Amino acid sequence: MTNAWAILLLVAAIPAAALNWNQGDPVAQTRAELSAVLAPPVSVRPPSSGGTAAGNFDSYVFSVEWTKAFCEGKAGLPECSALHPGDFAASNLALHGLWPDQNADTSHTYGYCGVDAATRALDKGPTWCRMPDPGASSAVMSRLTPAMPGVASCLQNHEWYKHGSCSGYTPDEYFTRATDLVLAVSKTAFGRFLAARVGQTVNAEEVLAAFESEFGAGSRNLVSLSCTKSGGADMLLDVRFHLTQPLRPASEFGKMLLPVGGKGNCPASFKLDPL
Repeated sequence: MTNAWAILLLVAAIPAAALNWNQGDPVAQTRAELSAVLAPPVSVRPPSSGGTAAGNFDSYVFSVEWTKAFCEGKAGLPECSALHPGDFAASNLALHGLWPDQNADTSHTYGYCGVDAATRALDKGPTWCRMPDPGASSAVMSRLTPAMPGVASCLQNHEWYKHGSCSGYTPDEYFTRATDLVLAVSKTAFGRFLAARVGQTVNAEEVLAAFESEFGAGSRNLVSLSCTKSGGADMLLDVRFHLTQPLRPASEFGKMLLPVGGKGNCPASFKLDPL
């Protein structure tokens, strides 16, 4: 019996539940649930069609999250227990991910370009920190960490191997681009509107009007707002954009925006969860 056949027989003997990497993993479960709310299930495009080749995509999904809402009921997660008043993520949208995508194609994902099976096997919350270090410089990581609190759970490793590996960028370039985009959003009228109303209940119409005040009439079709319920209240959880490939400098954020194909699930009013 060859080694390959032995491996296949071993995998077949493992109960299905044991292969569910997200089981008992609150970080992976929550982020998977968030993705399920925002998009239908997708499957990985077979390598023969080129979907997993680096650079073979035409847009990005740029996802930023309201960290406090994400952390509701998850105080034990490192990024949640370490969040303090005055931190960037306490009053601004923080980085979830920057994901190569095929615009308007919901039937495939684009990830793990050139990533070996052993590294992919570690891509679950409890073992993110055991994945090989992508090699981003200390200077880049020092900028990324405030913008992406999930660094405390080694989220950057997951983001690089699943998404950044397909971007065509080096780790330094990829995380610099992502950090620059987060900071650019925080400086817009939209970002300032949210930061000034932490702890308040806001009207979706007011939020979208703030977005249009920065990016022009009708630009509300270029942003998706998704919410979660906590303590009976609707809370902003995730904001998503579709961006052009190749990316422009973050200072030209408005010129990169593409239609998102849906407005998200937020009701007419929702809360900006305070720290």
